[in-house]
Amino acid sequence: MSALSEALKRSQDASLLVLEKSYLRGAFEDDGDFLEECQSIGCTDASDLALYLNSMRLRYRYGAEPTQAETQKPATKAASEGQWKFIRDLADRAQTVAPDGPLTAEQASTVIDQLKAGTYNPDEWTVPL
Repeated sequence: MSALSEALKRSQDASLLVLEKSYLRGAFEDDGDFLEECQSIGCTDASDLALYLNSMRLRYRYGAEPTQAETQKPATKAASEGQWKFIRDLADRAQTVAPDGPLTAEQASTVIDQLKAGTYNPDEWTVPL
């Protein structure tokens, strides 16, 4: 995933949270406005939009407050492409296997530190099948 793709995903996620909070506050004149905003940020799958709208209607109808996840920024972010490239390079130099699962930026920093220090154990970072 490119840096731009990662940034777009983060921005879409943040925008959806704003749209949800706005919908629950009654900020949209009608559902069409809400759907139009969703589509404007790249959420265009008709089936997903229909289900999403139905879930928002249900939450609105029963007076749901925005969840804690909707009111807070995510605590973690995914490892960047630069971190992954550096990890793969260090692993190649050490003649070992790079992690095969998703990593947070913090986990990627830990792996980089371990690879530099020679304390990296690939078994700790491999996702079991």
